[in-house]
Amino acid sequence: MKKVGVVIPIYNVEKYLKECLDSVINQTYTNLEIILVNDGSTDKNSLNIAKEYTLKDKRIILFDKKNGGLSSARNVGIEYFYGEYETQCIENENELNVFKIIGDNPQNIYKIYKYKNALASDKLEISKIDYIIFLDSDNYWELNCIEECVARMQNVDVLWFDHACIYDDGIEDKGQKTRMNVFNFTQECTITPRDYAKQAIKVGSRDISFSWGGMIDFSFLKQLKLKFINKIINEDIHFGMVLFASADSIYILPKRLYLCRLRANSISNHDKKVTKANVSEYFKDLYEAFGENAKEAKNYLKAASRMITALELIEFFKDQKSENSQAIKEAFLPFYVKKALMIKKFKKDPLNLKEKLPIIKPFIQTKIPYDLWKICQKIKGIFR
Repeated sequence: MKKVGVVIPIYNVEKYLKECLDSVINQTYTNLEIILVNDGSTDKNSLNIAKEYTLKDKRIILFDKKNGGLSSARNVGIEYFYGEYETQCIENENELNVFKIIGDNPQNIYKIYKYKNALASDKLEISKIDYIIFLDSDNYWELNCIEECVARMQNVDVLWFDHACIYDDGIEDKGQKTRMNVFNFTQECTITPRDYAKQAIKVGSRDISFSWGGMIDFSFLKQLKLKFINKIINEDIHFGMVLFASADSIYILPKRLYLCRLRANSISNHDKKVTKANVSEYFKDLYEAFGENAKEAKNYLKAASRMITALELIEFFKDQKSENSQAIKEAFLPFYVKKALMIKKFKKDPLNLKEKLPIIKPFIQTKIPYDLWKICQKIKGIFR
């Protein structure tokens, strides 16, 4: 059986965490290595619930770390499976062996917990995984999610599945289509990145984000040495574009295997009031730089994230020559580079990003209408 690595970031989700974890430990596919990453939760029970499940299921390893944001938490799982951590057992806590990181600790991990009866010795052995998948801790899976994915991962770099939305009280269901619906993928199929780029242009979408929306061949990911960019929002844009541009094949699975909860205080809904008491650790410097003006600091973070993403993508595409990567670059890079110009409107620029505007300007292009694009493609075909 192929082994699947599951990575679940946790931050102040005591209300939803058990439902999430139950959907994982009760999967019909059982060969899992489950990484829980408590990203400095400040509520009463998130960490305790995570410890409870670490005692309950031998497949779970729990990381407790300083708050660093969603990217940092996901990167803990990636770095663990990459084999980048050296650990040492330091104590025992209620049947849990407690480990610490020796040497480099880029994500500021405090402790690592593993049920002692699940260990052959006092060492934390890193399992070799075949596939990796991410799940946000306020969401959950259908119980056959992993089984459905693994059955289709042969000779595939990335599998993309559909999701359904669940609306918390106070969040209006506006009947929005999922990206799978927008792209008109209704049948299972294998596509190339070039196919994806063509379809994006055809339907008028530039969405290429990817994090929890599917499964990734781990050897492919490790070859890319790909991680999420820390301390930004919309981190799944860079991750998704590099992933898709580098892939040979993408499997389309139009089944709603992921249940995505939309709630007022989630990362995707930024209406929670930020105060000095509850500001996230990774956001604190920007919050203070803008005189504790949360709205202005959040808007700058959004602009800075776009700028950092654009700069990283430009750097990535410098060495990409394949037809697939060029198709992704042409379809998506100008769109996201143009969004990065938002940084110009800020008088304060604590990250000094405006000075890098000359780097991105050559990559901004005028949008080409789809009909003109089709004519260009025909002309290219004639003269090939």
